[in-house]
Amino acid sequence: MSLLIALALFLVMVSLGLNLPSMRFDLLRRRPALLLRVLVVTCIGLPLIAILLLHSPLGEGVSPTMATAVMIMAICPSAPMITLKSRQVAKDPELAAKLQFWSACAAVISVPLWISQLPTEAGEAIWTIPAKDVAAQVLQVQLVPLLLGVILRRWRGAWVERWNPLIQKTASIVLLLLLVLILLVALPQAAPLLIRDLQGALLMLILTIAALGLGFLIASQNSDERSTLPLVVSMRNPGLALLLVQRMAPDAMDLKAAVVGYVLMTALGSAPFVKWRTSITAQQQIPAQD
Repeated sequence: MSLLIALALFLVMVSLGLNLPSMRFDLLRRRPALLLRVLVVTCIGLPLIAILLLHSPLGEGVSPTMATAVMIMAICPSAPMITLKSRQVAKDPELAAKLQFWSACAAVISVPLWISQLPTEAGEAIWTIPAKDVAAQVLQVQLVPLLLGVILRRWRGAWVERWNPLIQKTASIVLLLLLVLILLVALPQAAPLLIRDLQGALLMLILTIAALGLGFLIASQNSDERSTLPLVVSMRNPGLALLLVQRMAPDAMDLKAAVVGYVLMTALGSAPFVKWRTSITAQQQIPAQD
């Protein structure tokens, strides 16, 4: 399982890098305030909100397993599916790809810093891996393959044009296989876990809605930003979360099931937003087709 998760993340991040026309520092150069807002909210703001919720009356009675799942997902930005999902709601999905690139870069620093807070904030005693080892893992499965894709695109453009479709399909198949496998293994435990700990499930849903609201709040009046930023903030990285759990607590099946439960609650909480923004984008494209 650990190998499949790492392989899926590696291929998805290489694929993302291959589809970035360049290093795309133009977002840093042209829209530094936007980039800073997104990184602060997704890497710092959402984990802080998760901590506040866990220490609020809503967090009382939430099981340590569900609390840990909330925290581990809150600290893992840059979901692999953001770019695909953004194509449903935005006319230009490139903004999502750029933000995913920078979120992956920031995760190398933010995830190790936050992981040290899990024993005190989430009540679990399994997180004993040093922060530098967490940074190395995030670097290996996110930033290195992402930069590899960018470099190949930059220096081997003809090769990329030839093989990129195959790499895209392979990455999609491996990711789909991983999701199916996780669902088959963890869903039978995730559903009862959510039912058994309804308060924890509600907290996951509230955190998702809060993330969507934060993303919408920091966006400008631009329609693509209002569609993309909420997804960038709310969609966390279950692959990275599961990889960390697998490396640090391979026998914690309840925790893996809770991570899958968080993904389910995210899908439930974001579905109305996705439907709303998809309809708005469709309406905006009608005049262009006339």
